[in-house]
Amino acid sequence: MLVKLQKALSSCPIIAIIRGVTPDDIDMVAKTLLDSGVRAIEIPLNSPVEPLKSIERLAKIMSDFDDVTICGAGTVITEDQVDSVKNAGGEIIVSPNCDPKIVKKTIKENLVPIPGCLTPTEVFSALNAGASVLKMFPVADFTPQYLESLSAVIPQGILTLAVGGVTEHNMKDFWNAGARGFGLAPNIYAPGDSAEQISDKAGIMVEAAKRASLSK
Repeated sequence: MLVKLQKALSSCPIIAIIRGVTPDDIDMVAKTLLDSGVRAIEIPLNSPVEPLKSIERLAKIMSDFDDVTICGAGTVITEDQVDSVKNAGGEIIVSPNCDPKIVKKTIKENLVPIPGCLTPTEVFSALNAGASVLKMFPVADFTPQYLESLSAVIPQGILTLAVGGVTEHNMKDFWNAGARGFGLAPNIYAPGDSAEQISDKAGIMVEAAKRASLSK
């Protein structure tokens, strides 16, 4: 499953965070994002309307897509939620915090844990629990220099994602500081967006991410 995530992010280094999407809208939102080049999508479990149902439909849409894609849930904070996401077809488990129990449970279920980290203690707690992907969150509340300093002690082969306050204007700075992917929320999707709005926003972000990945 980790290889699948790596391939998806290699194609486009973005995880689209579609908080607030509804089961009725997921088909349009997912297909628009996929057509725009996004290959990884996360639905936070604190979305107000049946997020697990949306994940189930999203997983089906992405499984039918003619490219490597991956999806899952965000704001996963309990072990029971890991089971629920797996049963819905999700493959990545994204958390806002670093909880070794969630990391270990996710690995046990053959899913990919992406714990939230922002300090050396959180980073190594996640790594010691078995995580190979780290969500650096909320990254934009700190300077890219902070991430660069932290990246110096993160072992090679660990994938770091910049999440929280990332825009087309600072992607390059965070990439050069060590991030190898970006989690994007309202600047790629907001509840009520039309297909045209999503396409326009995603186009800007996908191009910016690709430019960032070619820098340094």
